[in-house]
This record gives sequence, C-alpha cells and structure tokens, in this order.
Amino acid sequence: MHSFVNDIRYAIRIFLKSPGFTAVSILTLALGIGANAAIFSVVNAVLLRPLPFRDPDRLCMLFEVMPTFPVMNPTYENLADWETQSTSYEGVAAVHNAVFTLTGAGEPVQVTGQLATANFFPLVGVSVLQGHAFTEEEDHAGGPPVALITFGFWQRHFGGAQGVIGQTLVLDNQAYTITGILPPNFQFFHPVDIITPFAPWAKNLPDDRSWHPGIIAVARLKPGVTIGQARAEIQTIAKRLEKQYPKFDTNVGANIIFLHEQLVQNARPALLVLLGAVGLVLLIACANIANLLLARASGRRQEIAIRVAIGAHRGRLVRQLLSESILLAFTGAAAGLLLAWVCMGALIAFVHTTMPNEGTIAIDGRVLVFSVAIAIFAGVLFGLAPALQAARLDLRAMLNEATRGSTGSGTQRRFRAALVVTEVAVAIVLLVGAGLLLRSFAQLQNVQPGFEAADLLVVDVPLSQRALPLSAQRMEFFDRLSDRLATLPGVRSVGAASFLPVSGGGSSLHFNVQGHPPKSPQDYTLAGYRAVTPNYLQTLHVSLLEGRLFTAADTEKAPFVAIINQAMARRFFPGESALGKFIQLGATPTNQIPFMHVVGIVGDVKQNLATDPVAEMYVPVRQADTILPVFSLSYVLRTEGDPHSEISAVRGVVHDLNPDQPLARFRTMEENISSSISDPHFRTVLLAIFALSALLLSAVGLYGLMAYSVAQRVHELGIRITLGAQNGDVFGLILGQGLKLVLAGVAVGLAASFALSRILSKFVFGVSTKDPVTFAAVPLTLIVVALIACYIPARRATRVDPIVALRYE
Repeated sequence: MHSFVNDIRYAIRIFLKSPGFTAVSILTLALGIGANAAIFSVVNAVLLRPLPFRDPDRLCMLFEVMPTFPVMNPTYENLADWETQSTSYEGVAAVHNAVFTLTGAGEPVQVTGQLATANFFPLVGVSVLQGHAFTEEEDHAGGPPVALITFGFWQRHFGGAQGVIGQTLVLDNQAYTITGILPPNFQFFHPVDIITPFAPWAKNLPDDRSWHPGIIAVARLKPGVTIGQARAEIQTIAKRLEKQYPKFDTNVGANIIFLHEQLVQNARPALLVLLGAVGLVLLIACANIANLLLARASGRRQEIAIRVAIGAHRGRLVRQLLSESILLAFTGAAAGLLLAWVCMGALIAFVHTTMPNEGTIAIDGRVLVFSVAIAIFAGVLFGLAPALQAARLDLRAMLNEATRGSTGSGTQRRFRAALVVTEVAVAIVLLVGAGLLLRSFAQLQNVQPGFEAADLLVVDVPLSQRALPLSAQRMEFFDRLSDRLATLPGVRSVGAASFLPVSGGGSSLHFNVQGHPPKSPQDYTLAGYRAVTPNYLQTLHVSLLEGRLFTAADTEKAPFVAIINQAMARRFFPGESALGKFIQLGATPTNQIPFMHVVGIVGDVKQNLATDPVAEMYVPVRQADTILPVFSLSYVLRTEGDPHSEISAVRGVVHDLNPDQPLARFRTMEENISSSISDPHFRTVLLAIFALSALLLSAVGLYGLMAYSVAQRVHELGIRITLGAQNGDVFGLILGQGLKLVLAGVAVGLAASFALSRILSKFVFGVSTKDPVTFAAVPLTLIVVALIACYIPARRATRVDPIVALRYE
C-alpha cells in the first residue's frame, strides 16, 4: 500500500511538471468519459433500472394479435374472459389513459390522467404516500367519485400542503374526493396528474368485441409460472373465444409480453447504437492519450535508464507507468462526470418526448460505478502499451540514446502510426453513421405531408362529457366556435378534426362496402377514421381529386356521406371508381348504422412521415357524432401572419363562449410536424455530435503525431535540406507521411462502415445504408481535415535551419 501511495505521489509530481500535457489529456478523457457517462445515465434509466414496482420481472402486458395488427390493446369483453378463464396470473388489472378538465381554481386547465381498476395498485405493488387507494366499493359502476393525485400534481397544485385528503377537485364538471397521494416515483407508461376508478367509465362501453377503447391490460405471473406457459394458455383461450364469437374474434389471437420489455423495446436499438458510438469516441480518446504517453516516454528515456541502472525491476516500471495512466484516467473521469452533470438538464430536456422513464435519468451510483470502470479500462488501455514498451527497452541502448538523442524505435513509430490509423478508421465509422442519419433526416423533413403546413395554428378543444352529454349541445358549441374563430381579423379559414395529421394517431375502424359483404372481420381489415368539420380539408389545402368536399348542409338530418383518400380508393376499389359507392362502419352489415355515400376522393395526407399513407375516410362531424360520440376536436386556423399572434384572440373567443372550457397545446402545424419526428432528430443530433468529436480528436491525434515526428526528425531534415532538398520536397514529405496514415485509416474505416451499416437500417428513411453520397463525402471531409492538421507540422519542417539541425543532438 505504501508503495502504491508513493507511485501516486510521484505521478502527481510528474504531471505537475507537464501542465500542457496534463491539461490536454484530462480534457480529451473528460470528453470521452463524460459522453459515455451521459449516455449510460439514459441507458441505465430506460433499459437497466428495474421498474418501481414489486417484483417487476413478474409483471406482463396482455395484447390481442391480428393479421394486420400484431400488437393491439384488447377489447373489454375479451379481457374479461382472459381474466376469468386463465390460471397463470395472480391478477389482471386494467388502465385507460384519459384527460380531465379541471375547473374551480382559476382558469380551466386540461390535466392528464388515467383510469385504473381497484386491484391495479396492489397488483403492481404501489402504496400511497397518504390516504388510501381505490377500494372495490369505489371501483364499480355506481361508486362515489373519488380520485388519487400524483406527487407532482400535489406539489404543483397544492404546494405540497398537508390536509388535502378529503378535499375535492372539479373534473369535467363533477366533484371528485381526493382519497390518496401517490409516491414520487410512481409512473405507469407516462407521467399523469390524476387517477380515477376504471369501472364507472367501463360501464358505458358498447357491448361489442370489435371495439378497442384503448385498455392497457397488465397481469402478474404466479410464482413458478413462466411467460411461455402463460402465453400458451392465453393463446388457447383466444382460440376458444374465436369459436365462441366467430363474428368478432375470427383470426384474433392473444399474446403476453413482459412489461419492461414493452416499455423499452422501441428505445433499446437507438440507445445501444448511441452507447456504441460514445464507446468509439472513448476509444479514439484513449488512442490519443496513448500517443501522447508514447511521445512522452521517449523524452523520459534517460529517467527510465537511470532507474533501471540502479536496480528497478521491469515490473516496478510497468506498475509506476500504469499508476500514472490510471491516475490520469480517474482525473479525466472526474472532469467527465462534472461535464455530464452540467449537460444533464439539456440531455433530459432533449430526450423528454423520446424515451420512457425520462424522469429518472440522473447521475446515480450505477453511473458512478460505470464511470470508474471505464476509467480503469481506459487507463489500462492507453497506458499498458507505452508502459510495456518502456520496460522492454535495452538498458545499453537507452543510455546511449540518452547521450546522443534518438528518433525512437521503429516498433514505437509503427505503433504510434497504427494508433492514428485506428483513430481515423473509427472516426470514419462514426461519420458515415452520422452522415446516413443526417441524409435520412433531411429526406424526412422534405417529405410532403399532403397539405400546406405553413401559417396554421392548432389547438385542442376537449369537451366535458358531463357538462355537454348531448350531441346537440356539443355540435352547437363546435359550430359556434368555428363561426366565431372564422371572424377573427387575422384568420383566413377554420377547420377541425377528431385527430390531426402527422401525429401518428387516430381511430382505425372496420368497415364494409354495400354489395360486397366481407367474408370475415379481416376481409376489409381497418381504415383510418376522422370526424371533421365542413371546412377542414379546405383549410389544410388538401387536394380534391374527384367529387366534392363537405358543406354545412351535411348534417345529421341529411343523407350520410364520406370522403375517402386516394390510398383507400386504390386499395379497396381497384380497377373501378370509388365515387358513388356506399360504405358502412362495422365489420359486417347492420341496420343500426347508416351506409355513407362516398361523395369525394382526396389526396393522401401523411399520418407518419416515414411510412406510406394509409387508407382513410373523413366523415362530417355532425353525422359522425350520431355513430361514435365526439367529445374533442383539434382546431386548425389558417392565419394571415404569424400563427402565434392569434393565440390570445382564440383564448378570448373560447372564454366568451364558455369560461370553463379549457384549451390544450397551442402550437403551429409546423411545430406539430417537428414533434412527430423528435425520435430521429434525437438520434441524428447526438450521433452527429459524437461523430464531430471523433473527427476533432482524430485531427488532434494526427497533428500530435506529425508534430512529434517533425521534432524527432530535425537532424534528418537538416541533412536533406543541406543536400539540396527544396521546401516543397520537405513539405510534401511530411504531408505525404500523414496522408498515407489517413488513407490507410479511411480504407479500414470504409470497410468497417460497409459491414456495420446494416445496424442503422431500421433508422434510415429514403436513403440506402450504402448511400454513395455519404460514403464519398465522409472520406473526402476527413482527408481535408487531416491535411489541415498536417499543414502546420509540414510548414514547420520547411523552416528547419540546417546548421542548427546538424548540431541537433
């Protein structure tokens, strides 16, 4: 122990004597280790940290499986049968996402919420912080209106005050009694404010096994039951239900997935790619430090020779040099953790809409252990080779070189060159990956959504089901709001829809065509469904291809009509015109739902920029409300100028119509589109940052090698100049040496990029993973940067004074 302390003390003295070397090394390591710590904090929170539930590895989610939808939330009836007929679970609970209008405390606001069955909290193992969770008596159709509030809502709305249990909240014009406060770490899929019982909502669901209202089904496996056994049982139950209810459950299977797997399966590939990318940045940083240590070891030959001469063992030298490397690595890790901590707020804000469990991202104990581990790994990685090379040097040769100077051994020069080649190759891999994602993101941004997004203001208008339970009340409010908004001075036109385009969501419903009854519920599968106001398609400037658009005359008293998009016309009416056909919602014909006359065909509107348009139908909102009640519309206003300038006017109009009516999420349509591509934006920006860091580190490493090479070859260069070498010859010699290393690294990097590019195949859009533009631009860019890095050492070489050089010893 005493010997180790002495090694550390000696290492500190050595580093203090070389402040420039020490500062560059620590900054390089801080960048590499800090980037790794930051990304690992996200990986830790999203992929590695157990869910904050009791025995989370026993919690699962239940899904329906259809030929066109491999993962679908179950119908209420199927879920009830799964629960009663299965023996693999301790219990099955249900959750439904919801929004509430909170009034009675200033301006009306929309709050996020969930509906949960009474057994949900004991099933997942969550205890309330204060009060009590739902009881069976509270979670039934006629139960009292009660609510649980989350810790965050308690802090924001009540300031963390005591005595809130028993107080009331007015949600959707009904008073709810607060029965409990949930703990700070509670979150099921996403943060919410309020949770109410499930059964009072479920009682109003239609008795129809084709209706998917968005139920999240969670179950806990019994001890000793494997997920394979549970999956086999639920699939057997699904086959039984298919025979029992062939009208609805034909080709409807079931599946079970671990809860944690379901939460992270979309985030895992991107995070692993980013973790690999920062690992490569660290590798380049280690190669840079190794090069610096090798150069520094050449200057310490005399010291090493003296220590060997007075009896120092080779192992003792290796230990001393490794102690210096590891001390350097730990100092760099401390600086890197500080850098990661400083950047953590920005990183969390950046991943807010792209990652689950983003609220738990932090520099915690596991991140510290990871950082210590990679510091040790990095210290050994960049310190071992210089230490071994120094310990293997011949004593007589070292003493001779100490008196007459040296350019270093051929082995050392080749090793340093190999490190630079490795840096360049790794930088090529990262730059190619970043280039592909940048090209893909550019293609994604250039996708035409099927409408004109400029000058559009969007706001969501959710109506209270209790305040406006009747269709006539809701339609009157929507009509009056549309008319008032259309009269605003800065508004050119107004429309509204139940779901906005380029939002990745919306209803998908079964339908059938008059005269062509489906052979099964999957014969026509599903089509997108949007209830819209008469002016909606005109406001978006969606192109009309055939027929007409909706008018104010298309009310619930008029013949029912529909407009379909081009994708639906091509898919379901091939070789014939869809105009004039009659379609009906529902998997099979029924007298309870009217047939709708197809009066128009419009251009395709993208719901996801990265996928092909899907089949969709538009239905006048007044007619749609008689089939499926409409309680929320998103209004779209085409403005004369900046859409943001109309926000206060819109608020004023709504307040005049109903002071208790909340508005949610004011944004422009362009902002709406941007948020829909936040995932690729997150991946692209981070990988681009890492790639540019790799490029910078590689350039610094190449510059360091060439500068050291020039310094070591002063004697040789002096002889060349004395023998008649011109400045251009010397300049070309040094530049050529650097260019050879770069070209070797480029060749290795391109080969590796070709082999690894398939990893990015699921992240690119509109470009090939072998994109020739990227594979040509990246090496050219790196070669230009490398030539710039070599320029200063090459110019310095041309200024060598031959007289001074010939005396250089």
